[in-house]
Amino acid sequence: MKVSDLALEASNVLLGTAVGAGVDQSLFLMRGWFSSPPDSLVAAHADHPLKSFSLPLLAGCALALGGALVLNRRNRPRRKLLTLALGLHAGTWAATAAYFVPELLRLGDKDSVIAIAESTRRGRRWLRLNWGRHLVLGAAWLLTALALGQRPARRLAR
Repeated sequence: MKVSDLALEASNVLLGTAVGAGVDQSLFLMRGWFSSPPDSLVAAHADHPLKSFSLPLLAGCALALGGALVLNRRNRPRRKLLTLALGLHAGTWAATAAYFVPELLRLGDKDSVIAIAESTRRGRRWLRLNWGRHLVLGAAWLLTALALGQRPARRLAR
């Protein structure tokens, strides 16, 4: 098996794991985050496996996708799909840095002057928008699966 295929398979497995973990967290873990902000957020952050699981997994996805793109650069159909997948993954990182993390920090601030009703409303909006992140990451995962189906054309011997 070629290294380019292995890198692509690794990126597919890692992205699939990230999508599955994200959906699992949204369904079972994050539901209570905004039940009584900011106290519920402070407690949630103490128990959340972000540093030990989510960040390394998503960083591994980015590295695997980048490696797969470099190793498959001569396969035009794969290169296009992997470029799109990497762009979608980068978009989720940008959205996380621009909105998701800062909003969690604002809502979890014990010294915040945001009313509880407003915090709860913003928390529900955060949860709804988070599903969009899962969909975008899922689209990147689908693109890597499609790239796996793009085998290089065999050259005929003359």
